Amino acid sequence: IQIDPTNSSVVYVAVQGHLWDADEERGVYKTTDFGKTWQRVLYVNIDAGCADLCMDPSNPNVLYAAMWEHRRSPDFFESGGPGSGLYKTTDAGLSWVKLRKGLPQGDLGRLAVAVAPSNPNLVYLTVECEDKESKGLYRSEDAGQSWTWVSADFNLTVRPFYFSRLVVDPANEQKIYKCGLNLTVSEDGGKTFRTVSSGVHSDIHDVWVAPEDPNFVLCGTDGGAYRSLDGGTTFEMFM
Repeated sequence: IQIDPTNSSVVYVAVQGHLWDADEERGVYKTTDFGKTWQRVLYVNIDAGCADLCMDPSNPNVLYAAMWEHRRSPDFFESGGPGSGLYKTTDAGLSWVKLRKGLPQGDLGRLAVAVAPSNPNLVYLTVECEDKESKGLYRSEDAGQSWTWVSADFNLTVRPFYFSRLVVDPANEQKIYKCGLNLTVSEDGGKTFRTVSSGVHSDIHDVWVAPEDPNFVLCGTDGGAYRSLDGGTTFEMFM
């Protein structure tokens, strides 16, 4: 969910749709009246829902949408297909362009996207794909027009059906938190990652970094909520 910070009646929602079968109601939806009515502003196909959605902190008309084609059944999970891809709008959802320059060829899987709050031209993207040499973290320094592969790490694309969140420190564009089986942190723009192993329960679903104090970090996991007072070096359970 993304809320326009200049007009709280405007809200965007990423909708994945049905898990088990095709669904026409996938895509990105927008309301301009606090949710009373909704309009779908991005749709790809009956198999591709929106897995991630982020807004440029300097311009609420600019959003990035990660579309994800997937299917679950009782005995298998299929992640990826022609419907997966990254889209961008600069006019509040009226029109979208697919961003592909520098990204892997062929079908993609689940993507996670995050804009650096301190530098909106810097965008990070985790990419799942069949080519093991191409998957991992990508970086754009021109607001998504072109991409460069940065690194691959097990936690960047592990179990994409379960978690995928990517968070950039609001004060430091080079510091990235990646949710996965474990919480991993990079302080050099994604070139290297360290794994947080100070008693944090596995399966990390979300991270929040306080804008006014980036040393204060909250982390939500399968086993509860944790907080860090030293920028994600150590955590303690508090819920």
